[in-house]
Amino acid sequence: MNELKAYNFHGKKVIDSRDVAVMVEREHNALLKTIRSYCEYLDQGEIAQIDFFIESTYTDGQNRTYPNFLITKKGCDMIANKMTGKKGVLFTAAYVTAFEEMRKELTTPQRLTLPEGVSLSGLARLISVTRRAMLDAGSTPQDVCGMIKETYSAVGFPVPSTLAKQIPGQMSLFDRPALQ
Repeated sequence: MNELKAYNFHGKKVIDSRDVAVMVEREHNALLKTIRSYCEYLDQGEIAQIDFFIESTYTDGQNRTYPNFLITKKGCDMIANKMTGKKGVLFTAAYVTAFEEMRKELTTPQRLTLPEGVSLSGLARLISVTRRAMLDAGSTPQDVCGMIKETYSAVGFPVPSTLAKQIPGQMSLFDRPALQ
């Protein structure tokens, strides 16, 4: 049995229609035709097709571009509900497993580790000193946030979502005096 791999596309978990076609042993063009008909029905019912199927393209090894769809869990449900027998059961099992694995990856807390030779207190001090120097040199709070994001990324730390929403003049974690 082939395995499907779900991945994140702009906040939506999706599976590539090419992988679905292989899984259900169908020509990709035939699957695209079926999905397009589903999209027409969804449009007629004034239901957002993007919740099921996202039109996309891919480039082959010869740099030619072809259409495909990114299929959400709802889209996979729709395709699976139209299938019967062994193919339908195997496809349903594969896509449910793929989406469940991705959900687990997204919800499992990741243990953060610093590169060798870098301590958490050293990183905090570096950010604090750099922040102060930037502000003294006239940098904007947005510039400081950019520096902090780059520093976090450089050591493999996730960037706090609130850092992206920094409002000038608003006190943040990084506006507090550094600990000695």
